[in-house]
Amino acid sequence: MTDTLRDLVQLSIVVDPTYDQNCYVLRRRDARSVLVLDPGLQHPRTLELLEREGLTCERILLTHGHPDHVNGVPAVKSAHGCEAAIHADDRPLLEWASRLPGIPADLPPVVCEADLTPGETIRWRDLDIRVLHTPGHTPGSVCLLVGPDLIAGDTLFQRSVGRTDLPGGDWDTLMFSIENTIYALPPETRVYPGHGPSTTVREEMRHNPFVVHPRYR
Repeated sequence: MTDTLRDLVQLSIVVDPTYDQNCYVLRRRDARSVLVLDPGLQHPRTLELLEREGLTCERILLTHGHPDHVNGVPAVKSAHGCEAAIHADDRPLLEWASRLPGIPADLPPVVCEADLTPGETIRWRDLDIRVLHTPGHTPGSVCLLVGPDLIAGDTLFQRSVGRTDLPGGDWDTLMFSIENTIYALPPETRVYPGHGPSTTVREEMRHNPFVVHPRYR
């Protein structure tokens, strides 16, 4: 984010130690409501954070439908009475939300009331959040652009990329999404991935071993 936005916006990260999955809490510092992005097994600590800070989740946004990124949705919705949104192409994946080791088999259904539409701009608390469709890891994977910061889900990691060996994954599509959508962003864009530490578009264009930008080959 620009310095002005960074003064205004706080991005908190709560990590699930089982899958090293990042849940992001997006908050305007001058408001008590937040957006929760990709709540997973760390959802008890995410809810503790909100309670401790006196914050309310206004909406849940999901970068994709894999179980490690969505299994906390029912708990957050129950605690805060909010709605969730996901790209329509990933709705079928929600039926498998408990199909990973460590995720309760009796997990309540993961329900998303709204769709994230490619290219749409979500206006929230005077902030613009742009939805970028980046399929490949899953058919409905999206990245969320907040100013010059990108919540990238499992599309792009620091020195790695999302896996494509699960149902709906496609390597060529993933490469196209990274090269033509993420690498088209300003090089200084800060990338916050679904797993692991943050990086920048410039760093990955130069050093990502899976998809180096042509100018650096």
